Amino acid sequence: MSKVFVVYCSRTGNTEKMAEAVAEGAKRVSGVEVSLRKAQDTSADELAGADAFAFGSPTYFGHMAGLLHNLLEEVYIARGKFAGKPFVAFASGEGGEVDALQSIEDVCRAARLRKCAEGVTSTGAPDEYTAERCRELGERLARLRPEASP
Repeated sequence: MSKVFVVYCSRTGNTEKMAEAVAEGAKRVSGVEVSLRKAQDTSADELAGADAFAFGSPTYFGHMAGLLHNLLEEVYIARGKFAGKPFVAFASGEGGEVDALQSIEDVCRAARLRKCAEGVTSTGAPDEYTAERCRELGERLARLRPEASP
């Protein structure tokens, strides 16, 4: 059985709604176990046993939330355990500011994770169109398998 972790930070609930939609999409794929977790309740050791990851955050000062950044620093330190595993990112922001997506992708690539799809962003609460894009993102992620380490 393949395991997908959907990890997020959310203060207002907007990113949490996106994370729930990503998890719903991943659950559409049979034979996949999906874990939905807040970044502060997760460790790199827990993540290392998974096959694929979705990371989400609101945008703060043009960057991802500090709690997610802290977790991804742990992933970077243990990058040998994560090399080649697929990831996707999603982010929310106000006023069109969704730079967290880029910062998540940059750290994940540095940790040798493999980006497998373009991320999803939402300005404010996700509408139904954005929620469906998140579900599609989760489903696509759940269908992938890790590649051999570079």
